[in-house]
Amino acid sequence: MRKDLLIFDLDGTLIDSSADIAWAANKTLTHMGCKEETAEHIKKNIGWGVKVLLEKLMPHESPETITAAREKFLEIYSSHLVVDTYLYPEVRETILHFSEKGKKMAIVTNKPERLSIKILENFGLSKNFHMVVGGDTLPSRKPDPAPLVKVINDMRVEATRAVFIGDSPIDGETGKKAGVFTIGVPYGYRGDIKLSDIGFDLVVRDFKELQTVIE
Repeated sequence: MRKDLLIFDLDGTLIDSSADIAWAANKTLTHMGCKEETAEHIKKNIGWGVKVLLEKLMPHESPETITAAREKFLEIYSSHLVVDTYLYPEVRETILHFSEKGKKMAIVTNKPERLSIKILENFGLSKNFHMVVGGDTLPSRKPDPAPLVKVINDMRVEATRAVFIGDSPIDGETGKKAGVFTIGVPYGYRGDIKLSDIGFDLVVRDFKELQTVIE
């Protein structure tokens, strides 16, 4: 397929940050007087943003407590961003491949924008992306299509010439609402969820396969 703009989710698609997020989440839970959770349980709840993650981990707490916990989480996580976070196989090579082909690329994630940029800078990839839209960039976040629409409009590309690559039901739903072709990667944080059931237009075997399906 011929696409001019490639938009990527971050966590679970380009990077595995689950260990660092789980560590920060458990530090936050302890600070708030709650019991710790398993890393696997936390991993399954990543993707909706920090507030929703904490709501899922602290289901009986008040909105005020969740707000305080979110502030504490961001404080803890900001100093522990890439201790145990890594790029998935072939991500660097594939991003460089598309950069060399002159493709426009962007990130749309529910992670805070500042932290997303910091992580990309750590891996030396920030210069390859024209835009980074985080969960706090706009008033709304995925699965609202607004972040994708903003990227498409700002990059001055027709929606039919864009593709959104992600790993979760949120990504599939967001792309569909924005009228953008979606590709699912088969790893990420979703456990045994079948990507074909989520509604992605295409599911690749691995990240490198993107080089053969996108011209």
